[in-house]
Amino acid sequence: MTISLPPVAEAATPQTPRERPSARDRSTRGPRALRADIQALRAIAVLLVVIYHVRPNRLSGGYIGVDVFFVISGFLITSHLIREATRSGRVKLGAFWAARARRILPASLVAIAVTVCMTAWLAPVTMFDDLRKQALASIFYVQNWVLAADAVDYSAAENAATAFQHFWSLSVEEQFYIFWPVLVIVALWLVARQMRGASETASRETVLRRTLFILFGAVVLVSLAYSIFTVADGQPSAYFVTTTRVWELGAGGLLAAVRFRRPSRMSRYALAYVGLAAIAVSAFVLTNETPFPGLAAVPVILGTAFIILAGTPGSEESGQSLAKYDPWTFGSRLSITQWIGDRSYSLYLWHFPVIILWTMIADRKVDYLDIVGMLVVSFVLAHFSYRFIEQPTRSSTYFKTSTFRSLIAALIAMAAAAALTFAYPVMTARAAGNGDWDALASEARSLPDLGAAAVTGKSIPTFTTDTAAITPNPLGAEQDRNRSVSDTDCVAKTDDAVTPTCAIGVPASDLSVVLVGDSHARMYSTALDNIGEQQGWSGQTYLRNDCPFNPSPTKKEATSDFPCTEPNAKVLEEILAESPDLLVTTWSFNSTFADGGLAASGFADYWSTLEAADIDVLVLRDTPRMDENMPDCIAEHYDDPDSCATPRAKSFPGTDLFDEAVSLAPEIDVANFTDVFCTDDVCKPVIGNALAYYDHHHLTDTFAVSLAPRLQDSMEKALSHR
Repeated sequence: MTISLPPVAEAATPQTPRERPSARDRSTRGPRALRADIQALRAIAVLLVVIYHVRPNRLSGGYIGVDVFFVISGFLITSHLIREATRSGRVKLGAFWAARARRILPASLVAIAVTVCMTAWLAPVTMFDDLRKQALASIFYVQNWVLAADAVDYSAAENAATAFQHFWSLSVEEQFYIFWPVLVIVALWLVARQMRGASETASRETVLRRTLFILFGAVVLVSLAYSIFTVADGQPSAYFVTTTRVWELGAGGLLAAVRFRRPSRMSRYALAYVGLAAIAVSAFVLTNETPFPGLAAVPVILGTAFIILAGTPGSEESGQSLAKYDPWTFGSRLSITQWIGDRSYSLYLWHFPVIILWTMIADRKVDYLDIVGMLVVSFVLAHFSYRFIEQPTRSSTYFKTSTFRSLIAALIAMAAAAALTFAYPVMTARAAGNGDWDALASEARSLPDLGAAAVTGKSIPTFTTDTAAITPNPLGAEQDRNRSVSDTDCVAKTDDAVTPTCAIGVPASDLSVVLVGDSHARMYSTALDNIGEQQGWSGQTYLRNDCPFNPSPTKKEATSDFPCTEPNAKVLEEILAESPDLLVTTWSFNSTFADGGLAASGFADYWSTLEAADIDVLVLRDTPRMDENMPDCIAEHYDDPDSCATPRAKSFPGTDLFDEAVSLAPEIDVANFTDVFCTDDVCKPVIGNALAYYDHHHLTDTFAVSLAPRLQDSMEKALSHR
């Protein structure tokens, strides 16, 4: 698809050597001449990301390197499109996409293929479904949307990072490359209508740039506004979706569309150093808790734009004093800086799989020697990828001379990489078949003393049989949860102002119970439902993930538009109006509050208010929190699940807050099931043949139901005061 303007007159006249543009001119016109400053920016961007991934506590905002890349990509791609449009009066979409395919796909598909093979060999079999989904999403450049969907899905939001996760940013860029040239074609069409009959080439280019500026500006403003809104609204998908990120690439496009007068020498120095300072401050000040992108990304985007606008300060003064002693000019021209900048794309592709796979192989907390090893392997792979994959395919005459061949080869390569992902289901079937886990799970389910029922006194048996038999099957543990309350109807969505209710137990009864709290309260919903049906009482649930039943805001609510305290107040009003006999509640002790002292009194105030209204309160002490995803670990150590145990001392964050809150409301009842899970030294993941967790801190229904007799005893004790 092409659309034409009358061609620029000068384009038909070859330049003599005397007329060729100087290096200075070429550096300001577009990406054909490699600019030292942009290569240095690439090096900075990729190093920020790499450091952040290996040591996030040392560079808490290093993820902004991705945003720097976005601006660079938007600037270079738009510069190329404008140059083509002004030179030939057209944009060849097929040729543009073929060039992008030659540039991006070979190295990325090789990285994906190698990662598929390595993870199929090394990763826990329980991760294979997620790995296949993310591998396919990476191959077809929709990884950002998959991660966005997982971020919204509470059960998937805490999944361990896979070796493909970093492809989200490449997916955003590829989606940008699909529609951005279409905007240039629209601009060409508009200019062609305006300039019909005009003969002045310079005015056509001016009109084109003005039109592009308006189109690009509209996209940037809409995307920025949407980014600010979704981030402020606390939408967890905001970080990944293309619509909140386009403005960052578009900012680079706006920079390319405007013809700036070359700044003075001192202005270039000022722009460059202000830009570097904005990036550096953001890298050290921003954290994972910062609402991002939104307004927090603006300094990074402007800083990157300033550096690109400045060019390389002193570049025209090679050998003169200012250029010689300027750190940015000197540093950007260093061979090592340019070397890293050249290989930044391959380094980005390879470093994250290396980190994930290294961690899998080490099977322990990595130390500084591990980090050195990760970096060495990443840089070596990046060099070989650049030298033997990136460069040969980009310069291949066979593909460069044929758009059709380039696009067909790209499709075939993507299909081949996608076919490779069938290794995951094959390996899953082999692992489950070899261990006969389904049959063993069925055997375990028939045991009379399953799960908590097997615990007597201080004895916490892992198995009660001579055979290692575990239920649920580690491969299906994630589905063994919350059977009595659905995700869609019974749990509040992130932005719901009202907490939904669902019935448990029997429809109507003289005795009524309510279950209130976050996902850790929800863990007991099936057990309570079963008790209600057996004992003949009715009940209701009020559940909101990440939202303890407390009038004090969590840190998440304090930093984003995440409704929690207001819905909690409404729930309290509803419960007081309904006046049930008993309220059961708990919360994840890992929750953090904007003010811990107020949080303790907040819990106590709610509980005391309910007790004063003749509603008994039973507070469940939180269950142990494990070091890692338990189904993953058990799949690797099926015959020895105790090797997945977590030290008791590490299993209970937030107990001080619980103890303080309980001390402020002595009238309530407390149930503590810790001794079902933990010996004096460790907390166990498999107890009485039952897998206790479907991740690293939520109970399976199988195990929660096995706690029902203990839970029922605690409820009866709380109700005995009536």
